[in-house]
Amino acid sequence: MKQTGIKLSSFCFALAILLCSFVTAYAEDSSGVDTTGADTKAEDSTSDDNSDVDSSKTLEINDDAEIAVGQTVTYNLYLSDADDEIMGFELRLFYDSDYLEYQQKSLNFEKFDFVIYNENIEGKIPMNFSSLSSLPSFKEKAQFVSASFKVKKEGSAGITYFFTELYGEDLEYLKKYKFTYDMIVDGEKIVDNATPPVNEDENTIENNQGDFINYEDGMGDENTPNKGDHKMVGSIVNKSVVEVTRNILSTEDEKGGFSSKWLFLLIGAPLIIGAVVAAIIIVNIRGKNES
Repeated sequence: MKQTGIKLSSFCFALAILLCSFVTAYAEDSSGVDTTGADTKAEDSTSDDNSDVDSSKTLEINDDAEIAVGQTVTYNLYLSDADDEIMGFELRLFYDSDYLEYQQKSLNFEKFDFVIYNENIEGKIPMNFSSLSSLPSFKEKAQFVSASFKVKKEGSAGITYFFTELYGEDLEYLKKYKFTYDMIVDGEKIVDNATPPVNEDENTIENNQGDFINYEDGMGDENTPNKGDHKMVGSIVNKSVVEVTRNILSTEDEKGGFSSKWLFLLIGAPLIIGAVVAAIIIVNIRGKNES
């Protein structure tokens, strides 16, 4: 009996070590999950050090504003007038990397529990969201996403977007909505309530077009004032490419987001319990055989 107890204790100890190794490996593979999630403010990434600012050289962004080289600008994309709560989206935010340097970890989502994204691709940030609970409402104007960029050199550049998917809880694509944006430099809003340009690059349209239609005026078919001339960007080809790899979670999952640790518990815990039960049965059988 004593020998049986020693065998079982040794097995459980080995299993615990294996579990710890798995959790460590999982954390490394996740590329650094940011548990501050939607509560991380994009403005926090803006440096107060203006020693490298050259006001004699400026960069024009989206033909809407001129920003001095060395300054950091925060781009805020807003959504309003949405006819349904958002159940899912797939979005790419583009920027001219020759002129703009994305500020790592500045990506911010005020209304979403968790968003999967990749901020390590030069020139664009792909992201997506899907949830069956805690669906955000954008009937009133609210921030959809924001990001900060530092101006590298003078010239002309763009910050654009392109939605592959954007649908509500009935799994229908939004037909009533309005996108606007602003830009903030040193706490001052230099662009306010402007129409954000959609990315019209041929490669983007060819590879990222889904069933959702992007329009030049940033509005849906049902609420646009341009009923007779509502210009769409791209066409329906259904060739979306998933390239998002990183997860951002709200603090302590306070908004009910389904985090990776719960996924581990749901999948890993039953396997571990099953292994322990199997070990007990095997040890008992061996004990009886030995006796």
